[in-house]
Amino acid sequence: MPQESIKHKLGIWGVRNYHSTLEKRALAGAQMSGGYIAMAVAATVMATAGLLLNSVAAIIGSMCVAPFMGPSRAVCIGMIYRNWPVFFGGLVKQLIGLLLIGVSVAALVTWLLNNNLSGIEITSEILIRAMPTQRDVVLSTLIAVSAGAAASLALVAQPQVVESPWGQVIDAIIGVEIAVSLVPPAAVIGIGLALNAPEHSKNAFYLLMLNVVCLNLIGSASILLIRGMRLRHLQLEQRIRKAVEDTIEEVPGFIAVGSSIDITLFDENSANIDIILRRRFGGKVPESLAARIAQDVQTQTGCKGDIVIEVVPLLTHLN
Repeated sequence: MPQESIKHKLGIWGVRNYHSTLEKRALAGAQMSGGYIAMAVAATVMATAGLLLNSVAAIIGSMCVAPFMGPSRAVCIGMIYRNWPVFFGGLVKQLIGLLLIGVSVAALVTWLLNNNLSGIEITSEILIRAMPTQRDVVLSTLIAVSAGAAASLALVAQPQVVESPWGQVIDAIIGVEIAVSLVPPAAVIGIGLALNAPEHSKNAFYLLMLNVVCLNLIGSASILLIRGMRLRHLQLEQRIRKAVEDTIEEVPGFIAVGSSIDITLFDENSANIDIILRRRFGGKVPESLAARIAQDVQTQTGCKGDIVIEVVPLLTHLN
């Protein structure tokens, strides 16, 4: 279907495996890993040093390594697709990185520096997050909402580049924007605790929670909803893939490993289905296989599909 004919439709259409790809990215973003913990520690140490040094450049540097894009996307995509394990997994991962790792590391670094160096004190960069004025709160909220919106716009404005190298570059840039709202306030909570300034820690905590809500839900999830992302589109992809899988598994000599099913939705009633079917030599692939798949898909999902099947015969030897 020509791209021009689907531009007026609400939703993301004409992009191969779009919704299942986002689901996979959300699942990955909700999983805790050693790399995430290490990057959260590194970002917090840099942010703490930058805040105590009153160095904007060092604070920005901490944002460049902060790993909070993945869990933030897990939260908003998990909510859109009503995948609550992913939603809560992303939220818990985000809060562990900020409140457990971030606060603890910042407090430890500040305590060590304060006990071994002179001149460790509250700076103006810390006060921006610890004693925010009404103006600071409003502007911080705008930054968080804008960062969340940018993260979602990267997925929906040009959805074809979601898995391209250019899309990964955009993600890296937006990851810095997200960290603007998260890393410094988390570090300030720990700094306040270490320097016996609980009021500063409390204010920074409130600011951080406000930013988390504005970033994940108001900024990010709202853009996806406005753009037309819906659970039923993911479910349609899943039902089509299941119908195709059930049919091709009956092909003589079918090999699941290496076979693939790519689905391009054009609307809720039509799709392109590209299949790579790996099978052993011997037997015969029915000439009516494509027609049968099309019929099965339409019967089970109500969606008409244009089917292309590439059959790859293989010689195998098993000891």
